[in-house]
Amino acid sequence: MKGIWALIKSIGKFIQGLGSLAVGLFVLIILAVAIGVNQPEKLPNVPDGAVLVLAPSGVIVEQTALPDPFAAALPQYNNQPPQVSIHDITTALKRAKSDDRIAALAILTDSLWGAGPSHLHTIAGAIGDFKESGKKVYAISTAYSQSAYLLAAQADKVYLNPAGSVLLSGYGSYPIYFKSMLDKIGATVNVFRVGTYKAAVEPFIRDDMSPAAKEANLAFLGGLWNQYTSSVENARNMEAGAIQASFENLATDFAAVNGNFGEYAKQQNLVDELAARITWRDALAEEFGYNDNGSSFNQIHYRSYLSATQGMRETSKNKIAVITAQGNIVMGEGPVQVAAAETIVDYIRTARENSNTKAIVLRVDSPGGSAFASELIRQELAVAQEQGIKVIASMGPVAASGGYWISATADEIWAAPSTITGSIGIFGMLPTYENTLDKIGVHSDGVGTTPLASGFSPTRALNDTTKMLIQGSIENGYDEFLSLVARGRNMSKEDVDKIAQGRVWIGETAKELGLVDHLGGFDDAVKAAATAAGVDDYEVVFYREKIDPFDQLLLDMLNSTVGIDGIGNGQTSTITKLLQKTEGLQESIEFLTTLNDPQNRYVVCMTCEVRQ
Repeated sequence: MKGIWALIKSIGKFIQGLGSLAVGLFVLIILAVAIGVNQPEKLPNVPDGAVLVLAPSGVIVEQTALPDPFAAALPQYNNQPPQVSIHDITTALKRAKSDDRIAALAILTDSLWGAGPSHLHTIAGAIGDFKESGKKVYAISTAYSQSAYLLAAQADKVYLNPAGSVLLSGYGSYPIYFKSMLDKIGATVNVFRVGTYKAAVEPFIRDDMSPAAKEANLAFLGGLWNQYTSSVENARNMEAGAIQASFENLATDFAAVNGNFGEYAKQQNLVDELAARITWRDALAEEFGYNDNGSSFNQIHYRSYLSATQGMRETSKNKIAVITAQGNIVMGEGPVQVAAAETIVDYIRTARENSNTKAIVLRVDSPGGSAFASELIRQELAVAQEQGIKVIASMGPVAASGGYWISATADEIWAAPSTITGSIGIFGMLPTYENTLDKIGVHSDGVGTTPLASGFSPTRALNDTTKMLIQGSIENGYDEFLSLVARGRNMSKEDVDKIAQGRVWIGETAKELGLVDHLGGFDDAVKAAATAAGVDDYEVVFYREKIDPFDQLLLDMLNSTVGIDGIGNGQTSTITKLLQKTEGLQESIEFLTTLNDPQNRYVVCMTCEVRQ
């Protein structure tokens, strides 16, 4: 030990001499890793009679991106929202239901950034399942967004800070349109599409939403809102339709409580008690005891609980492989944030070449992207099916357009009632800037031996031959889309075309139309996969990129799981939320820059992302 301390002192003097906090931090981390690398992992302790604290911090997703140790050490330089795995949350709730050491559940959503509707309903269902154990559930947040409140409503008692609020605003779709801006700079947007409702290109060719898009969007948003309000009304023992009816008297009722959001929420039976943190903290401590240092009630954060209960995982030689397609479908390789074709194909190939793989569950949360990349993924799944491996598609929040393409020929398709799917259509878009360049005196001219010799250049207008070829390719792609859906769904192409045309549906309606086989969540799809494979004993294996062991060591030391007393961390300011909502133009442009189909054919639903 004397030698170690001498080394630490020497490093300290070195750091002091450098005068650099960043360098000093890095050196200390390296030293800590060197000392702790051979130390056995110490799992968290689960206190008897503890309250499990479900406090998701960030955006709820299918698979989280690999963490960055630098961002963890210096979070002020990380501008990406944190991510939370839906599967971590549901696994913790499932384990805690039958764990005698867990006495209750506390839901804390102040740091929840948002989630897709189906993820919210999945968590709400898992909370309801937890309650079947007879254990109480409390919602204890400072305020509730619409997303957060769907979870809070499932609690036996909902607390709200007197200065807080519950805002239920409904679902809406208000994209940014910029045709006039493109006109002003002289840009020519060449659009090629098939499908009456294929509205992905509308922001580039219109200044408003088309009547067809309004019709389709209002239909699926209305379905989502009905599901939301029904869930809340059932959980809170309200009359059916009470939430929608409350908007009729909103101004009068709000004025009656002098504009106090907290009192309004209580008046509407959205919360049970207006209470400051100290009130519900003491109430829970009185019922479940205090923690070791007496600062709060007896508790364990769900992330710590997951670590402490690793031994509860099921193992078996029979594997159900879970391949996740999340984000835009693109060509090539890529991280978990995008459904990169080569990466996903490699996972599928690895799974099907493993003799222990009994079935594959394709978990989809994607609005689509490249038609070519989508077909590459579907083809590899088809190879697995030819080998006798059952493929079950499980649709998460969004499985539309390309997300539906890769699912269409699965042996079974499962969707949540609130899954956004369909959008069976295809488009191509090639902007040219010959008029823009003309404004500043720049021109392109020349000769070629064929009408195609000029190729495609953003500096020149597309000639009629090129336009004819692209439109023909788009129509061929749509026919291919219809054909594979018809084959996978055992329908005629004509019947598929009637419900295609780029129109978006929610899972509930898609089931009625025959686009999906069953309504259910991820666990239902896994059970269906096991049944199809004829196995009762199985282990679920998620295929995903592995974190570097050294990075994991750094993160283990930098990250500490906080309990209730850390609720100030991760809050999203109103200004931040406002900026997030006004980034439509930037997001649209960034989205399009990720599309890299070699034939410029895209199957994308740009109105399908509903996160609140």
